[in-house]
Amino acid sequence: MKKIFATSLLLLSAAAFVACSNDDDDTPGPSVKYDVISFEPSTGMVDPSGETIALGNVTMSLYMNGAYVDHTYSNVFCGKPYAQGHNFDDMLFSTADGMASFLSYYSGDYDAWGGIALAACPDKGSDAASLTQQFSVWADGGANGTSTYAVCYDSNTPTEAYPEYMTASGYPTILFAEPRTVDHFYIANSTYVYKWFSGAETDHFEVKITGFKNDVEVGSTTETLVTPDSKLDGWRKVSLASFGEVDKLVFKVQGINIYADPSYFCIDEITLVKK
Repeated sequence: MKKIFATSLLLLSAAAFVACSNDDDDTPGPSVKYDVISFEPSTGMVDPSGETIALGNVTMSLYMNGAYVDHTYSNVFCGKPYAQGHNFDDMLFSTADGMASFLSYYSGDYDAWGGIALAACPDKGSDAASLTQQFSVWADGGANGTSTYAVCYDSNTPTEAYPEYMTASGYPTILFAEPRTVDHFYIANSTYVYKWFSGAETDHFEVKITGFKNDVEVGSTTETLVTPDSKLDGWRKVSLASFGEVDKLVFKVQGINIYADPSYFCIDEITLVKK
């Protein structure tokens, strides 16, 4: 019925199809067919040079407890290898057929990133928030039993008062080569964010998703991931069908203290109505 968005995914099992499409009572009927952007290794995502990507180890210098320390993240794909001592600010990876692209930023000067990266490092066991969790998801893995997911870091919102530090890819952004209707996707808290908020009256974390077509806004919706009384535990399905066709999705964090709170979240299983 439904084919995976990347052409290399045609051999995925029927079981995976059921997991992706039949998890909620509001899922459209079987006559509707979908293309699903999954971030699993088998999907054949490619890097800026067209090479198939693989998760690996990335070492960053983190400022923690008043000093810089090196920390190595495992099972991560981000823009550091492409910065090469300067700044990378462009498409970091795309589907195998090039129909969907994911933007990211990496500063070679500050050893810091923004936009969208990939990871497979779930963490629901940490006791406290830490920068070492910036690629971790507060879930058992990816959405619908998968392992790999996309990590989003809105690095622009915390620096809007200083536009000289904003980047083209700082707001997590997905581009489509041709307009498509995104039926839904899944969202989850970053472990860093989940452990950062502890139930204070001011705790609030929202993600606004805005769809564009030909640079004109066609719809938006906001997902609340943290309130003083609750935090999203695991993955939540988010409908974008009301947007109609889009050629760009932009994600922006809202409700946080931009000078103190982290601005990370995770997304997965982007489901498009087949043309």
